Amino acid sequence: MRHTAIGLALVSLLTLPLVSANAAKPARNSVPGVKGVTVASPADQTVNAMFWLDSPAENATVAGAVEVKGWIIDPRGISKIDLYVDGVYTASADLNEPRYDVLQAYPWLSATINARPGFSTSFNADSLTDGAHVIFVRVRFANGDQEDFGTRTVIVDKSLNQSPFGEIDMPGPAQPMNGVFPVTGWALDDSKVTKVEVLIDGQTIGGANMGMPRPDIHNRFPAVPGSADAGFVRMVNTTTFPNGVHTLAVRLWDDEGASRVIGQRFVQIFNNGRNLPPFGRIEWPIANHYVYITGCSNGAAGWSGPSFQDTSEWMIVSGWALDVGSRTDPGGVAWLELYIDGSGPLLSTKTDEVYAPNPFNLDMNYYGLERPDILKLFPDVPNAKDCGFRFAVNVKDLLFNHGFNEGLHYVTVRAGDVAGYTANIATIPVIFDCDNDPDIPAFGDIYTPTNMERVSGTYQVTGWATDSMGSVQNVQVLVDGTLMGLATYGTPSPEVHENFPWIPFNVNSVGYTYALDTTKLADGQHTLVIRAVDYWGGKNYIGQRTFVVDNENSGQ
Repeated sequence: MRHTAIGLALVSLLTLPLVSANAAKPARNSVPGVKGVTVASPADQTVNAMFWLDSPAENATVAGAVEVKGWIIDPRGISKIDLYVDGVYTASADLNEPRYDVLQAYPWLSATINARPGFSTSFNADSLTDGAHVIFVRVRFANGDQEDFGTRTVIVDKSLNQSPFGEIDMPGPAQPMNGVFPVTGWALDDSKVTKVEVLIDGQTIGGANMGMPRPDIHNRFPAVPGSADAGFVRMVNTTTFPNGVHTLAVRLWDDEGASRVIGQRFVQIFNNGRNLPPFGRIEWPIANHYVYITGCSNGAAGWSGPSFQDTSEWMIVSGWALDVGSRTDPGGVAWLELYIDGSGPLLSTKTDEVYAPNPFNLDMNYYGLERPDILKLFPDVPNAKDCGFRFAVNVKDLLFNHGFNEGLHYVTVRAGDVAGYTANIATIPVIFDCDNDPDIPAFGDIYTPTNMERVSGTYQVTGWATDSMGSVQNVQVLVDGTLMGLATYGTPSPEVHENFPWIPFNVNSVGYTYALDTTKLADGQHTLVIRAVDYWGGKNYIGQRTFVVDNENSGQ
């Protein structure tokens, strides 16, 4: 009924002229016949503000986390919206949320500053006393004006157990699905969400992975524990279902036994062999990694040929690959090949498998490495447990004997499945550099932030950096080309050896952390670069990320 009421309000607004308050009377005036929509004008100018509060309803009985959401349209632009409960500031709202229902009623807004008029925030009803409480939102306009809207009363009843709540992000309504498709969304509870189930045609197919970062949900529910990691994902193998229309739903459970179905979608599954190629990822090296090779002064004449004893001349390429089949396609990865700059295959798991002795002690050019992390993410894919691969490329051999030059190159891994379908699962750029200095410059990675992650306040930048001589002097943090400071270097990093066992030197304490004060940055996109400096002054960029600062919506 709520959506119906909103729709009626929007239709009514289309038939009403915008009402301007008297310029000498800075007061709020309700649009006749449209409850909840307010038109406001300050004393010094005539403007028209339209406001609607979706929830909570007047005199609603509430408990736990209570969302306060709505939309506002005003030609002055909105700079901040704060929620007040019983006259006390409680939280700042998340602004600029899309409202397609509002744009449908007012299509001309799509080319104005009001193209994303939605807002949302929340308060914790369990922190209040039982009984009636008054809420309203205070809007700060871009020109400095300020006005209060949406005053209403709610009834708090803390004896109620709030059922878990959330939303499905993917799939969308009537969305086609094929292959392995991600079901994503978010889930919260006033206490704790214990389980997220995915159902197809009313039958539970399994639980989703929880704890995915969702800073946008934290902006909406800042007082709810765990809101910053409220995301979930379930990779659904759609090939286990017949082609056609199916019903997909998500059900949540909390620690008190309450449950709720948070959404339902009609989806179209269509699978055949041609639209089910192999897929995967190259995890090492990272994109734009420098591959430093030492001892190049004498060229091929001073080189005795590939040897696993000389670890400096090898580039390891590792990752994972999967494949699912249709009802007429058995599925499964049959082989992997490695190409550089489109040349190859240089190596194949069909013909070039080899065991690299000490100091590597690893299978190379091999598919079938255990990957319990990928199994957790793709539990419905039969070969997910053993989907890892590893190639070993001798870069000196490429430079000396196969016509490759120093500089930029592109590494591609191609996969073929049992049915004969092939696909390039990933391509990354790398830089070959044949250096005569025995001290190989540092290399590493950035853990956080992830690409395009929304951050606010003081944010922890993390990752790792090392080099062959153990000579990393400091790790520099740069944002948009400006040095922000030096990271704390040498934190425990046992995961580096676990993830990259071919690194031949100690990497147990090569982590770094840096507390980035994002309030010193303007809201919007920024570029983070990590640069390592060794004892001899050698510098190397070991990672780059684009991230989004969003302090306005987080109340910072």
